[in-house]
Amino acid sequence: MTKITDLKGYSYPLTPRGISSIVGDLPWHYGTEYVNIAYWADPDAIAAYLPEPLAPGPEPDRAYVAFSRWWSLWDNQPDMAFVCPERTQYHEAAIWIGCSYQGQPGQMCVHIWVDNDFTMARGWFMGFPKKLGQIQITQYHPCNPIMPALGPGVRLKGIVAAHGERLIEGTLRIVRRITRAELPYPMGAPLFHIRHFPSIVRGAPPSVLELVSLGTENVRYGDDIWAGEGSLRFFPSEIEEHMPLAPREIIGAYHYTSGYTFPGGQVLHRWV
Repeated sequence: MTKITDLKGYSYPLTPRGISSIVGDLPWHYGTEYVNIAYWADPDAIAAYLPEPLAPGPEPDRAYVAFSRWWSLWDNQPDMAFVCPERTQYHEAAIWIGCSYQGQPGQMCVHIWVDNDFTMARGWFMGFPKKLGQIQITQYHPCNPIMPALGPGVRLKGIVAAHGERLIEGTLRIVRRITRAELPYPMGAPLFHIRHFPSIVRGAPPSVLELVSLGTENVRYGDDIWAGEGSLRFFPSEIEEHMPLAPREIIGAYHYTSGYTFPGGQVLHRWV
């Protein structure tokens, strides 16, 4: 007779061999290219996403939208980029807000759209509220005769749509190089997320409802971090709730690459 321990896998599907899980074993390794637009938002709209023991950050009206390309691997399948490239590459568009936990400044992702199933599932495990969408980001090829190399004057754009609705459009016109330390808060701040999994029992509390922090190791940045002028447009939607977080004023826009390892997280608080 089969025992539950005979079924293997980090996540669904649990199988006798355990090799077809939608997400593989920790740790997970990432490389990323970002186009980020930082802005001031309504602090009351931000605070509405922060249940106790979370609180607003040191600059309670700070937020940013991140358009990003990702290359990722999990530790037990290091050759997946060759075996199945589609299982390692994806795009995201996300709204991030500043927050704090017991006086420690941090950030939290409150809306995010992705274009691949494994990153949506993995995001739910980590407390990212991921939904499927279509994300487009400007990309220039160095061998195209009329495409520019990244540098002052070059323009980049990110667009996210879902279910036939355009939701957010952001732009960057590069002006100058900056250092990592010049990236504005809450970029680079610790991550605090809410993990939520509903009960299958009607009317019962969620099976999981907890505040977590997400760890990072092996953090690295690319040689060039670009800053410049940005724009950001939020479009109304019949089904999404991003409009209260629409920008009041743009702080700046940024392009950079980074990488890190996610070794796991820590549970800070349980509501149930």
